[in-house]
Amino acid sequence: MDRRFSGRRSVHGPESLEPRVAFSATGFSATGPGSCATEVIDWHGGRVTAVVDQWVGRSTAGLQTISADAHARGWTTSDLGDGFFSLSTPGWSRDRVLAWSAGVTGLGSFDPEIAVRPTALPNDPSFASQWSLDNAGQSGGRIDADIDAPEAWQITTGSRNVVVAVIDSGIDFSHPDLAANIWTNPREVAGNGVDDDANGYVDDVRGWDFVDVDNTPQDGFGHGTHVSGIIGAVGNNATGVSGIAWQVSILPLRFQNNSGMGYTGAAISALNYATKLRRAGVPIVVSNNSWGGGTTFSSTLQSAIKSHGDAGITFVVASGNSGADNDAVPRYPSGYAGDNVIAVAATDASDNLASLSNYGLTSVDLAAPGMGILSTLPGGGYGGMSGTSMAAPHVTGAVALLAARKPGITPAEVRAAIFGSVDPLASLAGKVATGGRLNVRAALDRLSGVPAPAP
Repeated sequence: MDRRFSGRRSVHGPESLEPRVAFSATGFSATGPGSCATEVIDWHGGRVTAVVDQWVGRSTAGLQTISADAHARGWTTSDLGDGFFSLSTPGWSRDRVLAWSAGVTGLGSFDPEIAVRPTALPNDPSFASQWSLDNAGQSGGRIDADIDAPEAWQITTGSRNVVVAVIDSGIDFSHPDLAANIWTNPREVAGNGVDDDANGYVDDVRGWDFVDVDNTPQDGFGHGTHVSGIIGAVGNNATGVSGIAWQVSILPLRFQNNSGMGYTGAAISALNYATKLRRAGVPIVVSNNSWGGGTTFSSTLQSAIKSHGDAGITFVVASGNSGADNDAVPRYPSGYAGDNVIAVAATDASDNLASLSNYGLTSVDLAAPGMGILSTLPGGGYGGMSGTSMAAPHVTGAVALLAARKPGITPAEVRAAIFGSVDPLASLAGKVATGGRLNVRAALDRLSGVPAPAP
């Protein structure tokens, strides 16, 4: 993306805030009682998972002729009622079976038997209020104006082998909906006063606090905890809300104080901490950066973001909440050039560009839900917040699912999967580079090479 820059500034804070059931066509294999071998095939212009050697059809002339013809070939049929039947064709290629079906009189329809699975829905009691994940119009919005999270969960619900750095105001890492998904440094011995992993930080078992300069990055502002819940509140634990990644390892890096204020030096330190861990083998795939420093440019901060990318970490960033065109007046850090940078605008529950959201045809990549987003708050609570600060972690959560699906994924692969699979929206045409809103299921399909369905 084209990204323009000017000036300098050192102060950074969070972006200012304003107070379906589907079936999967993703291939899978199964064995054991009641299960069938399957394969992914092309059918009617799409990719479907078909049961090997199994077909279904309907005859308008009765089943006797079809059954007799099938039995002569060593096939078997089963009556499904009302002229419908299933057909088993062991050892025959699909082309040969289709050639046979073309010559059968009275065969009204004939298809492979398709494997289906129900959408994965979590049992978290407030999931029904999370319109951004599954929009049924519960917030007065448009049905399906969401990121297709339940459809994505058919493929993966995440992995704790994926590490996400949240560079923000810290995290309430004892929150009952976050505690199980907080990263623990496996190379550090807690409380022994020794830098066991030799990374320059003593007892950094749960990340680092660059404000108070200690190993307790606890959230005193609330912003970082809310962002973290969007990314990775524990899913299907019968508690609170569900994150986009049900399982993930969230690394708290606190650089904003209890008033939400942070500075460039601390931001650079947090970025470099994550970069150093990644180079040491910690599987950090993405950092979430829901903060902004206005219209001034820092070459040093941009260099730290580039080093982040060189190490293999995607930098997801909020576009800002001024309702302004970032192409005309660049805002940072979303305006920094970089092959690992993803800048995110915000949409509402009706798939409109949020009035507060910054945009930019060359400087903002895509949009994601950001208005009235329910998530975790310090002290074990929950509440709603709005802004591009909430939109960015939707993309970060999507990256976590992509990384769970494809370990070792690169920033280039992340960008290709996400940018190439957005839901195009008229409200975003000419406003963001992709012209669309995040669709995490479509991104997973694109990563797997599954063609997108026709509009």
